[in-house]
Amino acid sequence: MSYGWPVKPFDEQHPVRGFFCDPRIGEKGGKAFHFGVDVSAPDGTAVYAVEGGTVHSEGAQNVAVVGAGGDHSHGYWHIIPTVRHGQRVRKHALLGHIARTWGHVHFAERRGGRYVNPLREGGLTPFKDFGAPVVDLIVAERASRRLDPRALTGVVNLIAVAHDIPPISAPPPWRGLPVSPALVRWRLVRDARAVIPWRVAADFRSTLLEGARFSEIYAAATRQNHPNAPGRYRFWLARGWDTRRHRDGRYRLDVEAADIRGNASRGHLELVLVNDEV
Repeated sequence: MSYGWPVKPFDEQHPVRGFFCDPRIGEKGGKAFHFGVDVSAPDGTAVYAVEGGTVHSEGAQNVAVVGAGGDHSHGYWHIIPTVRHGQRVRKHALLGHIARTWGHVHFAERRGGRYVNPLREGGLTPFKDFGAPVVDLIVAERASRRLDPRALTGVVNLIAVAHDIPPISAPPPWRGLPVSPALVRWRLVRDARAVIPWRVAADFRSTLLEGARFSEIYAAATRQNHPNAPGRYRFWLARGWDTRRHRDGRYRLDVEAADIRGNASRGHLELVLVNDEV
Protein backbone atom coordinates (compact mmCIF):
# COMPACT_ATOMS: atom_id res chain seq x y z
CA MET A 1 0.00 0.00 0.00
CA SER A 2 1.40 3.39 -0.97
CA TYR A 3 1.81 6.20 1.55
CA GLY A 4 2.48 9.95 1.61
CA TRP A 5 5.63 11.82 2.52
CA PRO A 6 6.98 12.16 6.08
CA VAL A 7 7.11 15.97 5.82
CA LYS A 8 4.40 18.43 4.86
CA PRO A 9 2.70 18.69 2.46
CA PHE A 10 2.14 14.92 2.56
CA ASP A 11 0.66 14.77 -0.94
CA GLU A 12 3.46 16.62 -2.77
CA GLN A 13 6.81 15.28 -3.94
CA HIS A 14 9.86 16.52 -2.01
CA PRO A 15 13.55 16.60 -2.94
CA VAL A 16 15.44 13.37 -2.21
CA ARG A 17 19.18 13.89 -2.02
CA GLY A 18 20.19 10.30 -1.24
CA PHE A 19 18.80 7.24 -3.03
CA PHE A 20 18.42 3.61 -1.97
CA CYS A 21 21.70 1.66 -2.16
CA ASP A 22 23.83 4.74 -2.81
CA PRO A 23 27.36 4.06 -1.58
CA ARG A 24 28.18 5.06 1.98
CA ILE A 25 31.91 5.10 2.68
CA GLY A 26 33.13 6.01 6.16
CA GLU A 27 36.24 7.97 7.05
CA LYS A 28 37.78 4.79 8.45
CA GLY A 29 37.04 2.78 5.32
CA GLY A 30 33.71 1.23 6.24
CA LYS A 31 31.44 0.62 3.25
CA ALA A 32 27.69 0.07 3.14
CA PHE A 33 24.64 0.43 0.94
CA HIS A 34 22.30 3.27 1.89
CA PHE A 35 19.29 1.48 3.40
CA GLY A 36 16.73 4.21 2.77
CA VAL A 37 16.30 7.59 1.11
CA ASP A 38 17.24 11.04 2.39
CA VAL A 39 14.32 13.45 2.16
CA SER A 40 15.76 16.95 2.12
CA ALA A 41 14.25 19.56 4.46
CA PRO A 42 15.64 22.33 6.70
CA ASP A 43 16.78 21.62 10.23
CA GLY A 44 13.85 21.85 12.60
CA THR A 45 11.30 20.66 10.03
CA ALA A 46 8.50 18.60 11.57
CA VAL A 47 8.52 14.88 10.66
CA TYR A 48 5.33 12.83 10.70
CA ALA A 49 4.37 9.15 10.61
CA VAL A 50 3.40 7.93 7.15
CA GLU A 51 1.46 5.11 8.81
CA GLY A 52 0.14 4.44 12.30
CA GLY A 53 1.69 1.91 14.66
CA THR A 54 3.96 1.51 17.69
CA VAL A 55 7.06 3.64 18.20
CA HIS A 56 10.37 1.84 18.63
CA SER A 57 13.47 3.79 19.64
CA GLU A 58 16.48 3.00 17.42
CA GLY A 59 18.84 5.56 18.91
CA ALA A 60 18.87 9.02 20.41
CA GLN A 61 17.77 10.61 17.13
CA ASN A 62 16.24 7.61 15.39
CA VAL A 63 12.79 6.10 15.69
CA ALA A 64 10.74 3.52 13.84
CA VAL A 65 7.00 3.04 13.71
CA VAL A 66 6.05 -0.63 13.52
CA GLY A 67 2.78 -1.28 11.72
CA ALA A 68 -0.06 -3.57 12.72
CA GLY A 69 1.02 -7.20 12.79
CA GLY A 70 4.67 -6.30 13.27
CA ASP A 71 5.76 -7.43 9.79
CA HIS A 72 6.62 -3.97 8.49
CA SER A 73 7.96 -0.67 9.79
CA HIS A 74 9.08 2.78 8.71
CA GLY A 75 12.22 4.39 10.10
CA TYR A 76 12.90 8.09 10.66
CA TRP A 77 16.50 9.00 11.45
CA HIS A 78 18.24 12.27 12.36
CA ILE A 79 15.26 13.72 14.23
CA ILE A 80 14.75 15.03 17.74
CA PRO A 81 11.86 12.79 18.83
CA THR A 82 8.68 14.06 20.44
CA VAL A 83 7.45 10.50 21.01
CA ARG A 84 8.59 7.77 23.37
CA HIS A 85 9.38 4.09 22.97
CA GLY A 86 6.25 1.95 22.97
CA GLN A 87 3.90 4.83 22.26
CA ARG A 88 1.02 4.21 19.87
CA VAL A 89 0.70 6.81 17.10
CA ARG A 90 -1.72 7.40 14.28
CA LYS A 91 -1.00 8.21 10.66
CA HIS A 92 0.37 11.77 10.31
CA ALA A 93 1.19 11.96 14.02
CA LEU A 94 4.14 14.25 14.84
CA LEU A 95 7.26 12.17 15.52
CA GLY A 96 9.85 14.90 15.96
CA HIS A 97 11.89 17.54 14.17
CA ILE A 98 14.98 17.25 11.97
CA ALA A 99 18.06 17.57 14.15
CA ARG A 100 20.54 20.40 13.78
CA THR A 101 23.10 20.12 10.94
CA TRP A 102 21.40 17.17 9.22
CA GLY A 103 19.17 18.98 6.73
CA HIS A 104 17.20 15.82 5.93
CA VAL A 105 15.29 12.94 7.40
CA HIS A 106 16.62 9.51 6.53
CA PHE A 107 13.48 7.55 5.72
CA ALA A 108 13.52 3.75 5.50
CA GLU A 109 10.97 1.00 5.02
CA ARG A 110 11.33 -2.59 6.18
CA ARG A 111 9.09 -5.50 5.23
CA GLY A 112 9.51 -9.09 6.34
CA GLY A 113 12.80 -8.17 8.00
CA ARG A 114 14.32 -6.66 4.84
CA TYR A 115 14.72 -3.06 3.81
CA VAL A 116 12.91 -2.18 0.60
CA ASN A 117 13.22 0.77 -1.76
CA PRO A 118 10.73 3.45 -0.63
CA LEU A 119 10.67 4.96 -4.14
CA ARG A 120 9.33 1.81 -5.78
CA GLU A 121 5.80 1.72 -7.15
CA GLY A 122 3.57 1.26 -4.11
CA GLY A 123 5.89 3.18 -1.78
CA LEU A 124 6.31 6.93 -1.35
CA THR A 125 3.74 8.75 -3.43
CA PRO A 126 3.55 10.94 -5.36
CA PHE A 127 6.96 10.30 -6.90
CA LYS A 128 7.71 10.98 -10.55
CA ASP A 129 11.04 10.77 -12.32
CA PHE A 130 11.17 11.66 -16.01
CA GLY A 131 14.89 11.99 -16.67
CA ALA A 132 16.99 8.93 -17.47
CA PRO A 133 20.31 8.21 -15.73
CA VAL A 134 23.54 8.76 -17.67
CA VAL A 135 26.31 6.31 -18.53
CA ASP A 136 29.34 8.56 -18.14
CA LEU A 137 32.16 6.21 -19.05
CA ILE A 138 32.91 2.59 -19.92
CA VAL A 139 36.45 1.30 -19.52
CA ALA A 140 38.52 -1.86 -19.70
CA GLU A 141 41.16 -2.10 -16.98
CA ARG A 142 43.85 -4.37 -15.65
CA ALA A 143 45.38 -3.77 -12.22
CA SER A 144 43.65 -0.37 -12.09
CA ARG A 145 45.31 0.65 -15.37
CA ARG A 146 43.05 1.66 -18.23
CA LEU A 147 43.59 -0.36 -21.39
CA ASP A 148 43.23 0.55 -25.04
CA PRO A 149 39.85 -0.98 -26.02
CA ARG A 150 41.09 -1.27 -29.62
CA ALA A 151 43.62 -3.93 -28.65
CA LEU A 152 42.33 -6.07 -25.80
CA THR A 153 43.97 -9.34 -24.95
CA GLY A 154 43.88 -11.76 -22.04
CA VAL A 155 42.00 -11.20 -18.79
CA VAL A 156 40.54 -7.73 -18.20
CA ASN A 157 38.03 -5.95 -15.98
CA LEU A 158 35.06 -4.06 -17.41
CA ILE A 159 33.75 -1.06 -15.47
CA ALA A 160 31.04 1.53 -16.08
CA VAL A 161 30.63 4.92 -14.46
CA ALA A 162 26.99 6.02 -14.27
CA HIS A 163 24.80 8.41 -12.32
CA ASP A 164 21.28 9.72 -11.96
CA ILE A 165 20.07 13.18 -10.91
CA PRO A 166 17.16 13.52 -8.46
CA PRO A 167 14.02 14.86 -10.15
CA ILE A 168 13.85 17.71 -7.60
CA SER A 169 17.19 19.11 -6.49
CA ALA A 170 18.02 19.61 -2.85
CA PRO A 171 19.25 23.09 -1.86
CA PRO A 172 22.97 23.89 -1.50
CA PRO A 173 25.35 22.38 -0.58
CA TRP A 174 23.63 19.35 -2.15
CA ARG A 175 22.22 21.03 -5.24
CA GLY A 176 22.68 18.99 -8.40
CA LEU A 177 24.64 16.19 -6.75
CA PRO A 178 24.22 12.74 -8.32
CA VAL A 179 22.63 9.56 -7.01
CA SER A 180 22.96 5.95 -8.09
CA PRO A 181 20.85 4.53 -10.91
CA ALA A 182 18.37 1.88 -9.82
CA LEU A 183 19.56 -0.61 -12.45
CA VAL A 184 22.80 -1.09 -14.41
CA ARG A 185 23.18 -3.89 -16.95
CA TRP A 186 25.42 -4.75 -19.91
CA ARG A 187 25.77 -6.95 -22.95
CA LEU A 188 28.35 -7.72 -25.65
CA VAL A 189 27.33 -7.45 -29.30
CA ARG A 190 29.02 -8.59 -32.51
CA ASP A 191 27.55 -8.24 -35.98
CA ALA A 192 24.21 -7.09 -34.51
CA ARG A 193 23.98 -10.26 -32.40
CA ALA A 194 24.38 -10.44 -28.63
CA VAL A 195 27.22 -12.86 -27.89
CA ILE A 196 26.73 -12.12 -24.19
CA PRO A 197 23.06 -11.33 -23.43
CA TRP A 198 22.03 -8.68 -20.93
CA ARG A 199 23.64 -9.21 -17.53
CA VAL A 200 22.74 -7.23 -14.42
CA ALA A 201 25.59 -5.39 -12.74
CA ALA A 202 23.51 -3.62 -10.07
CA ASP A 203 19.82 -3.81 -9.19
CA PHE A 204 18.59 -1.50 -6.44
CA ARG A 205 14.92 -1.48 -7.43
CA SER A 206 13.51 -3.66 -4.67
CA THR A 207 15.39 -4.92 -1.60
CA LEU A 208 18.61 -3.90 0.10
CA LEU A 209 21.65 -5.88 -0.98
CA GLU A 210 23.79 -7.60 1.63
CA GLY A 211 26.62 -5.39 2.81
CA ALA A 212 29.18 -8.06 1.92
CA ARG A 213 28.31 -7.49 -1.73
CA PHE A 214 29.38 -3.83 -1.72
CA SER A 215 32.75 -4.48 -3.36
CA GLU A 216 31.10 -6.80 -5.89
CA ILE A 217 28.85 -3.97 -7.07
CA TYR A 218 30.90 -0.80 -6.64
CA ALA A 219 34.42 -0.78 -8.06
CA ALA A 220 37.43 0.87 -6.47
CA ALA A 221 37.54 4.69 -6.61
CA THR A 222 33.78 4.93 -6.05
CA ARG A 223 32.99 8.03 -4.00
CA GLN A 224 29.87 9.10 -2.15
CA ASN A 225 28.50 12.65 -2.20
CA HIS A 226 29.82 15.23 0.23
CA PRO A 227 28.72 18.87 0.55
CA ASN A 228 29.51 20.63 -2.75
CA ALA A 229 31.49 17.56 -3.85
CA PRO A 230 29.76 15.11 -6.21
CA GLY A 231 30.20 11.39 -5.79
CA ARG A 232 31.37 9.04 -8.52
CA TYR A 233 29.70 5.66 -9.01
CA ARG A 234 31.87 2.99 -10.64
CA PHE A 235 30.11 -0.30 -11.29
CA TRP A 236 31.71 -3.65 -11.94
CA LEU A 237 30.44 -5.11 -15.20
CA ALA A 238 32.82 -8.06 -15.29
CA ARG A 239 35.82 -8.95 -13.17
CA GLY A 240 38.43 -11.17 -14.70
CA TRP A 241 36.72 -11.31 -18.10
CA ASP A 242 38.76 -13.57 -20.38
CA THR A 243 38.77 -12.10 -23.86
CA ARG A 244 40.17 -15.40 -25.21
CA ARG A 245 36.73 -16.99 -24.85
CA HIS A 246 35.61 -15.01 -27.87
CA ARG A 247 36.84 -14.82 -31.44
CA ASP A 248 39.13 -11.95 -32.29
CA GLY A 249 37.49 -9.02 -33.96
CA ARG A 250 35.26 -6.03 -33.35
CA TYR A 251 32.59 -5.95 -30.64
CA ARG A 252 30.32 -3.38 -29.03
CA LEU A 253 29.87 -3.25 -25.28
CA ASP A 254 26.45 -1.81 -24.39
CA VAL A 255 25.71 -0.48 -20.91
CA GLU A 256 22.23 0.57 -19.84
CA ALA A 257 21.37 2.61 -16.73
CA ALA A 258 17.74 2.97 -15.59
CA ASP A 259 15.91 4.70 -12.76
CA ILE A 260 13.20 3.32 -10.48
CA ARG A 261 10.51 4.33 -13.00
CA GLY A 262 12.19 2.60 -15.94
CA ASN A 263 13.62 5.66 -17.68
CA ALA A 264 16.84 4.43 -19.27
CA SER A 265 19.77 5.46 -21.45
CA ARG A 266 22.70 3.56 -22.92
CA GLY A 267 26.37 4.02 -23.44
CA HIS A 268 28.62 2.09 -25.81
CA LEU A 269 32.28 1.12 -26.07
CA GLU A 270 33.82 -0.35 -29.23
CA LEU A 271 36.15 -3.23 -28.42
CA VAL A 272 38.68 -5.05 -30.57
CA LEU A 273 39.98 -8.42 -29.35
CA VAL A 274 43.44 -9.30 -30.67
CA ASN A 275 44.57 -12.44 -28.83
CA ASP A 276 45.75 -14.26 -31.95
CA GLU A 277 47.90 -11.31 -32.92
CA VAL A 278 50.09 -11.24 -29.83
